[in-house]
Amino acid sequence: MKKRIALNTFYTLGIVISVVGIKWAYQNANYPIVALLAATGIFFIYLKINIVKEVKSELKVKEEQYKSSIQDNRETTYPAQRDTQLPVDEERK
Repeated sequence: MKKRIALNTFYTLGIVISVVGIKWAYQNANYPIVALLAATGIFFIYLKINIVKEVKSELKVKEEQYKSSIQDNRETTYPAQRDTQLPVDEERK
């Protein structure tokens, strides 16, 4: 997880540097550099989207595992409570 956070930070830094470089190159009429920086910026955005998707799916899997472990823990800890029913009021019938 720490590796992914570091990569995400690196990708964000790459995007920012690309945008600043595009502005600088455009002001100096250096259009091939604008194209190169635009391509690298788009590549960093692509990588960032992929890493965010991976982190989301990992978190979803961990959340499901956590919920299932809580459910398993409840079943093993309180088996008698699972089978009992709450009393029903006679007035509600």
